[in-house]
Amino acid sequence: MGRRLLALVAVVAASIGSVVACDLEVDTKFGPHSGLSKNNLPNPPPSEAGISSDGGLPCGTAVDGGACTVSWNNDIWPKMTGTWHCSDAKCHGGTAYQPQLDTADDAYNNMMTYKVGTLPYINPCSLDPDASAFVCNVSNPNCGAAQMPFPDNTLGSGPMSGGDLSLVTTWVQCGAPKN
Repeated sequence: MGRRLLALVAVVAASIGSVVACDLEVDTKFGPHSGLSKNNLPNPPPSEAGISSDGGLPCGTAVDGGACTVSWNNDIWPKMTGTWHCSDAKCHGGTAYQPQLDTADDAYNNMMTYKVGTLPYINPCSLDPDASAFVCNVSNPNCGAAQMPFPDNTLGSGPMSGGDLSLVTTWVQCGAPKN
């Protein structure tokens, strides 16, 4: 009986040792496989992409541009869904073109994380229009893949008017607040 118990203890010890050894030997830059958790996954879950680890903005801290005469909710978003046709199904409201602009909240967040070259489309961490691609993309055919909205009246919008360009520029100079 003593030999059988000793043999059983040896088999159990060997089994436990190999499991522990395997777990400790197989290591990634994120730690051992058994140590992976939400905090150290190789890639962030898609819903958290673009948001910094502290839950803030991808660019850091939003600037305070003071009182702004242009509002995302009252001026910019209504133009995107109306006059400019940005959120039409044939454009960014469909599934083909990024960033997706289906709702005001999604549009703002997607424009903040979408980049043209190295610039975010909107940058709430700067008062400089050159720190975001929005002003450039709506006023210059050489900024991004195509000038937005299409200047050739593709969706009935034509190029932005001088007043609309001024509206976008003013809003970006306020720090592109979600106001």
